[in-house]
Amino acid sequence: MKRLSHSYLPHILFSVVAWICAITLFSFIRIYGVDEEGLYYIVSAEISTWQIALFQGLFMGAAFGLIFGWLDLVIDKRVRKQATFGVVILVRSLIHLLATLVIIHLSIYFSLQEVEKLTHTQISDIIREHVITRTTILLLIYTAVFSFLFNLIQQINNMFGPGILLNIISGKYHRPTEERRVFVFLDLQSSTTYAEQLGHKLYSELIQDCFYDLTDTVRKYQAAVYQYVGDEAVLTWREEDGLADWACIRACFHFEDTIRKRASYYFNKYDLVPAFKAGINCGPVMVTEVGVVKKEIAYHSDVLNTAARIQGRCNELGQRVLISSYLQERLSPLPEYRVEEVGEVYLKGKRQQVKLFAVNRNSDEI
Repeated sequence: MKRLSHSYLPHILFSVVAWICAITLFSFIRIYGVDEEGLYYIVSAEISTWQIALFQGLFMGAAFGLIFGWLDLVIDKRVRKQATFGVVILVRSLIHLLATLVIIHLSIYFSLQEVEKLTHTQISDIIREHVITRTTILLLIYTAVFSFLFNLIQQINNMFGPGILLNIISGKYHRPTEERRVFVFLDLQSSTTYAEQLGHKLYSELIQDCFYDLTDTVRKYQAAVYQYVGDEAVLTWREEDGLADWACIRACFHFEDTIRKRASYYFNKYDLVPAFKAGINCGPVMVTEVGVVKKEIAYHSDVLNTAARIQGRCNELGQRVLISSYLQERLSPLPEYRVEEVGEVYLKGKRQQVKLFAVNRNSDEI
C-alpha cells in the first residue's frame, strides 16, 4: 500500500502546484482590476497587494490542489473503465466546481465563528451575500474554465503516457537522443486459441479488461507504456529506475497477481483466466519524435528487438518471465526471487546465441 500511495504523489503535487499558480493569478487579477468591493483592504502600509495575492495563492491554491487532486484519484478509480474521455473531463470539472462552492461556504462559515454574538441565521445571511458577490462568481467561472483545461491536459497526458506530452511540447526529443532504458514485452499466452474460443468481440473485451488491470501496475512501479500492439503491451523505464529494487520484474509479477485476484471475474465472463508471458532487456536506445499528423515518441534500437524475441521464447522454454544475460548482470541479488540460466538460444536476426535467464519468485502466494 505504501508503494501504491507513493505512486499517486506526483499527481497530487502536480495538482497542488497547478492550483497555486491558478489561484495566485486570479488574486492578482482581482486585486489590480477590481477594488470597489473592499475585499482587499490593506491593514498595514507594509503589506503590499502582491503579497496578499501571493498569500492567497499559496494557501487557497494548496487547499484546492490537495482536495481536487484527491477527488480526481477517487473519480478515476471509479469511472476510468466505464466512462468515455469526454465524460471523465466533464464529471471532474463539475465536481471541482461543486467543491469550490463548498470550500467558499466553509471558509466563510469558520471565519465568522470567531465573531461573537452572531446567530446561525445571521451567519447564513452573510454567507449568502458573499456567495453572490462578483468576486465569488468570477472565482466560480475561473475555476470552471481552469478545471476544464486542467482536466483536458491531464487526460491528453494520460493518452500519451506520463511525461510524453511535456517532452513533445519542450522538444526534448525533436532530434534523436540516446538513453539507457529497460523494456518489458508483455504478451497474452494462447492468444490465438482464446480468439477462436471467444470470437472477436469478446476477445477484444478480454484484452481491454487485461490492460485495464495493468493500470495499477504501471502506476505502482512508475512505468511508461510505450505501446499497445494487439494483445501485447510494452512497458519501459529509464535503466536506473527499471533496475532499482527489480521494478521491471516486480511489475510483471504484480500484474500476474492482479489477474489472479480477479480470476473469478475473468472465469465468469470469459470461462478462462488469462496469463501473460514477459521478455525483458535493457541497454542503449535512440529516442526521437516521429510523425506530424500523429506525433509520438519512438525508440529505435536492437534492445527492443531482442526483448521481443526473448518474450517469444517463453512458451518454448516453459517460462513466464525471461531476461537477457545483459540485464541479469546488472541486477543485484534479491532473496525473494531466483534467477536460473535456461541456456543459450538463437534469436531471429541474431548471428550469435544469446544466453537467457528465467526469473521466478521463491513464493508464488499473492
